[in-house]
Amino acid sequence: MGAPRVVIVGAGLMGRWHAHAARRAGAVVRAVVDRDAARAAALARSSGGAAACGRLEEALAGGGVDVVHVCTPSATHEGLAAAALAAACHVLVEKPLASSLAATRQLLSAAHQAGRLLCPVHQFLFQRGVLRAQALLASFGPLRHFEMRVCSAGAEGRPEADRDAVALEILPHALALAVRYCPASISEGDWKLRRAASGELLVNGLVGGVSVSVHVSMAGRPPVNQLLLVAERGSIHADLFHGFAYVEQGGASRTGKIVRPFVVAMRQGAAASTNLVQRAMRGESAYPGLRELVGRFYAAAADGTAGPIPAVETLAVADVWDRLSAMARSSWG
Repeated sequence: MGAPRVVIVGAGLMGRWHAHAARRAGAVVRAVVDRDAARAAALARSSGGAAACGRLEEALAGGGVDVVHVCTPSATHEGLAAAALAAACHVLVEKPLASSLAATRQLLSAAHQAGRLLCPVHQFLFQRGVLRAQALLASFGPLRHFEMRVCSAGAEGRPEADRDAVALEILPHALALAVRYCPASISEGDWKLRRAASGELLVNGLVGGVSVSVHVSMAGRPPVNQLLLVAERGSIHADLFHGFAYVEQGGASRTGKIVRPFVVAMRQGAAASTNLVQRAMRGESAYPGLRELVGRFYAAAADGTAGPIPAVETLAVADVWDRLSAMARSSWG
């Protein structure tokens, strides 16, 4: 496969960033699909003169497409991914990949039978800071606590009834990270979900000796997306909005406690400054990790190797998210 020939389905915010990442990763955007003709045409023009289509079938009719990016509302993911796989395309799907564990299994089975890759878009896994944290954690000793805090503006301007659904759709990001860091499968964990108010979710789990806490808020401000990994010989902080991480060494000396706020501030500032320069040089103004994921996916599709997110991880995320979704729906009636 030469330069990947791709179709972007959905010309909204994520569709625009996927098109940008695709072109920066060396792909040719053949078509943009959206029911809003004006929006599809606008993204098509900015994507090197791609065709604008109203339906995926129209974009795939002539063949010659290698990869389909699904960047539409979650309720449409299964049908679009299935259609793309039936057309012998590799498929990247925004999270959540499907509406349930059963549907995820069906899509992965279809991908396997077609000899094509199917991958959810968990771009946090491929941020430089997260990759650094993963490499450093082994030297920090056993992980004891995983904590993620998200305050999102994703529900602003939407009806009150949508706030819970938006919060729930953020959870796969946290679960995908927990898969990478926890020593046991998250499917084996003991999970609980509580809802403080509309759009305010608190998830707690115990996974192989690691306590897991995920707080998702649609109203909390300022917007943040932060990960904390607490191990026996130190802790790692990752800023997932910006894609950097910094560390705190272990030890419990009196002097260490006194200077800790200053050391942490210096390390955070240094990491943030270096990251800002690196992202500016790469032209990565938003969604750090997305271009790396896209590039790895294209390379795997070209080489016939395994995708950047193994199917076993995708299934583990779908399993726990399916259970948490059922808990959430029962709590909000």
